[in-house]
Amino acid sequence: MSKRHKGRLPRYVIEDKDRYGKVRIYLRKPGQKKVPLFGSPWSPDFMVQYGKALNQNALTGEGPDAEIATPEQRPKLGAVYGSWKWLCHEYMRSAEFKSLSGTTPNTRRLILESTWAEPIVPGSKHLYGEMPIPKMTPLAVRVLRDRKAKFKTAANDRRKIMGYVFRWGMEAYSHLVLINPVRDVARLKHKVKNVPPWTESDFQQFMKKYGVGSKERRAMALHLYTGARGCDVRHFGPQHIKNGRFAFTQQKTGGEVDIPVLDELARELALAPKDALAFILTQHGKTFSQKGYGNWFNGKARAAGLAKRTAHGIRAGAATIAVNNGASTRMLMAMFGWMTEDMAIRYTKTADQKKLADSGMKLIRLVQIGS
Repeated sequence: MSKRHKGRLPRYVIEDKDRYGKVRIYLRKPGQKKVPLFGSPWSPDFMVQYGKALNQNALTGEGPDAEIATPEQRPKLGAVYGSWKWLCHEYMRSAEFKSLSGTTPNTRRLILESTWAEPIVPGSKHLYGEMPIPKMTPLAVRVLRDRKAKFKTAANDRRKIMGYVFRWGMEAYSHLVLINPVRDVARLKHKVKNVPPWTESDFQQFMKKYGVGSKERRAMALHLYTGARGCDVRHFGPQHIKNGRFAFTQQKTGGEVDIPVLDELARELALAPKDALAFILTQHGKTFSQKGYGNWFNGKARAAGLAKRTAHGIRAGAATIAVNNGASTRMLMAMFGWMTEDMAIRYTKTADQKKLADSGMKLIRLVQIGS
């Protein structure tokens, strides 16, 4: 008598006793003949047989009931069907992953690849990349998280990205991915060390060091009056300005930013070298690399007596100034290209409450009624 063990055997796999009472394992799809399978369910060898057996008659596309093709029919991914590495590969081939923009896809890929190379136990030749999906339990996720515990942000990022894969897998391969084990693994608690924001006095000190028309001051103006990160500022050029507006796509998030060119920024850009594709160039007339730009700008900040200030902190400083001058959460999102309210709320919480209260109280005055 056949028996289907949900949650223990792969989809369509059954156990059946032969006439001698010995348990045999088969793949049995509705309307098709049984295909014998050998070995322990979920083992690498078993899953290779399973993948081939699923495709003896026809291939199907991606989706909840998608099935793996034979090795000759699918790209060689270097991963066993049904393993953690295989699921990650499938996720990175998905429309969801391909819709990501900026540096996000590469960041996720590197994080996932790092999990494959982790040994199941220190010194073992067996790696998590080879782990069958059912064995990727909350305990396994917790171990992978804690391997990065020394760097709590990295540990939480690893946990988060793994969660994306399992969530996608539960829809795309529901017969293999039955749960999202990340849900039962908590984030590591830690205090996030925010980049020190520039203060108004910091900006004044920098401007005093570098005069009007200098490359340093022009770089500062681009940061301060566009709210952009260094990875974007290094690419800015005349092509980003049209009809008095500054428009660009953020490299990190892919978010679109479209803001007016303030007079202060326009005056500095008017003094930039003509016919250059970028407003900020190296001494050799080339565009800065991302790391090179950060090193260059941070060095200029140190030379101005601002050793603890970085290019990234300008963005935080600009947001703080905007909030203290009355900018709302939605305004901040539009100005700095934030996709959610989380980051904007972080700044509104730390705003100069007294200054905002002084401005806000004026809004509840009643129209004076005659005596």
